[in-house]
Amino acid sequence: MAEKGQVIERKENLVVIKMTRTEACAKCRACFVGAGMSSKDIIVEADNECDANIGDWVEMELRENGFFMATLIMYGLPFLGLMAGIILGYFTVPILMPQVNQEVVSFVLGLIFMTGVLFWIRSQESRWEGKKYRPVAARITTDLGDEL
Repeated sequence: MAEKGQVIERKENLVVIKMTRTEACAKCRACFVGAGMSSKDIIVEADNECDANIGDWVEMELRENGFFMATLIMYGLPFLGLMAGIILGYFTVPILMPQVNQEVVSFVLGLIFMTGVLFWIRSQESRWEGKKYRPVAARITTDLGDEL
């Protein structure tokens, strides 16, 4: 199902869309709510493939491969960092520090690795801002559904 929103600004090949958060999106809290937006609204920048203008209602979609890769980056890489830290800590702590509780140290090391991966992802954000991970304003719609 495509998400619907209203175009509030138009840039060269992009549009800025104001949309209402869905139930799943509203619980995430990953984006900052401020600058005149209610807690149910979100502002999204999307490729303008349907030649929408300010005030038009559009359906937005994610490219399938972009969604998969974004999910892998945001969830898979931190998980791998957590697991790598836990495994490294579990097998190296008894050798280096036999008097220390290896489970606690391996868990803390896993959290440190996961945090490091999250900071690395954040530092690479400009690299991943390209077209591949950006939503698409696919078509102009007149059926506003629950938006009104």
